[in-house]
Amino acid sequence: MRVIGMRVFIIDTSNMAPELQGGLIGVEGSSTPGAAEKHECIETVSTYVMDGWAIAADPSTPIGWLAALTAKTACVPFVNLTRIALDVITPRTSDG
Repeated sequence: MRVIGMRVFIIDTSNMAPELQGGLIGVEGSSTPGAAEKHECIETVSTYVMDGWAIAADPSTPIGWLAALTAKTACVPFVNLTRIALDVITPRTSDG
């Protein structure tokens, strides 16, 4: 799947952990973002983290990495979508 431009998703956190109750946004972008898309990512994520929102992204992508870095710098929760995807594909068991 090819994403053109950055996309932001508002994620319902009503049934999630207390640290996510301030809100959660998901961020994704193109595989080869230009300077404008990188700037948009930093500005958008910064706006949300200033209001205490948590950030979800795939840090193995350029935009996801920028989103993660911005979230960690602002000391808000970061949800690693790569780790969640791996858990869905290969669920952890209590005996392993």
